[in-house]
Amino acid sequence: GKEILLDAFENFGEIIKKTIEKGFCEEILECKRTKEKIRAIVFKGQAYLWMIGEVITEKLLVDEIISERLETLSTYLELAPVFFVVLDENGIISYINNWTLEKTGYKFAEVIGKNWFEIFIPADIRKTLLEVFADIMDGKVELRQTYENEILAKDGSTITVLWENKLLTKGGKPYGTISVGVDVTDQKVKDFEEQVLLEILDASSDANYHASISKISRILSKTCNARKVIGTIRTPEEAKNIELLNMDNTDRTEYYKFEKSTDEKTITLEMHCGTLPSYATYNCLQNVANVLINFLDRIYYIQKLEEASFRDPLTNLFNRRYFIMMLQSEIRRIKRYGGNASIVMIDLDGLKQINDTLGHDMGDLAIKTLARAMLENTRNSDICARFGGDEFAILLPNTTIQNAQLTIQRLMNYLDNLDIKEFKVSMSAGITKILPEDDTEGISVLKRADELLYKAKKKRKACYCG
Repeated sequence: GKEILLDAFENFGEIIKKTIEKGFCEEILECKRTKEKIRAIVFKGQAYLWMIGEVITEKLLVDEIISERLETLSTYLELAPVFFVVLDENGIISYINNWTLEKTGYKFAEVIGKNWFEIFIPADIRKTLLEVFADIMDGKVELRQTYENEILAKDGSTITVLWENKLLTKGGKPYGTISVGVDVTDQKVKDFEEQVLLEILDASSDANYHASISKISRILSKTCNARKVIGTIRTPEEAKNIELLNMDNTDRTEYYKFEKSTDEKTITLEMHCGTLPSYATYNCLQNVANVLINFLDRIYYIQKLEEASFRDPLTNLFNRRYFIMMLQSEIRRIKRYGGNASIVMIDLDGLKQINDTLGHDMGDLAIKTLARAMLENTRNSDICARFGGDEFAILLPNTTIQNAQLTIQRLMNYLDNLDIKEFKVSMSAGITKILPEDDTEGISVLKRADELLYKAKKKRKACYCG
């Protein structure tokens, strides 16, 4: 019988050797004459080798191959780092792989047989996606092969997934979808951060730093939902604030503070932001802050150079030119964001009489006394200026007309309490607020303040109108 089998089947001799060595062997043999395939199981007895065989049909082979491949595919889908989801025609989850469950924090039993859209799709887009899915199942619209959207994890966080979709059909009618997706959240965060930084760097490169601040404020408002952004530069001699954005209302905002110190100064950036956009992380804000701090450092040195040419030599107050520049910048801010700001026009009462009776050195002392009083009774962010002669002005950002009146009353009280033997220093003032309809040159608001100043001077000395 051995010789017959050797003649009938290829490699039967090898099977005999394996069986003798191991005691058992299973192989598929092909008959030389009929070309039929037989699954042979050979095992070693005490005196004989025993063989059991069955004829394998083409269909059986195909089924086995498919079964093996499905098993391999199933293993791959469970281990592969991709989202894999099968939905039926109602959006019910028929299959979901282990990676998807791990990334979203769910267990298999919590989601299988449940509606995909109700569990995984954020509320703000759920209705739209449900309607689109229903239209796809009804054949009204075609399924988009590639699609990107956010899905919800169990802890409420979101994951951005780029999907490849396949429509399942039977008899030409859709009965579900297969979707394979990759997590692109980190890439989205990176792209968002790069875009914001590029926009800010481009804006900060403008030769006119006032224009740069205006552009940066728009970028921060749009990309980071910022409401208020203020930089402070502290040196042993002074603390200087530079306002990049101020929308007044900082309710329901998060506060962020960033700082950079050197031997000669410390720069602090304070940010008040509403709910951050999906891809605006704390790390993104930190990198934005680093760019802004360098920008603030550059502005500080530019302003120090400007101040040398924008200062009144007698009082060290700002001069008219600088005041008008700051006024125009504040008007632009009010027009864009709204809010409050006031200006005050001031006359030093009786300067001509002091000059004529006591001499110009006493007149200069009166001018310097008023200038010092203005600085001591206003904030660092306020702009105190001498227009020339006995004319002065104050720009009060983020100040209502009522608070501006309180500031001027405090200043007048301060002057009234000064003990100067030779003369008494007093002032008259016209106070007005900046309106959104004021021209950007500042002509209309200055004219209003001048008219109120004239009205105050007609009443009596040491008086204000506003």
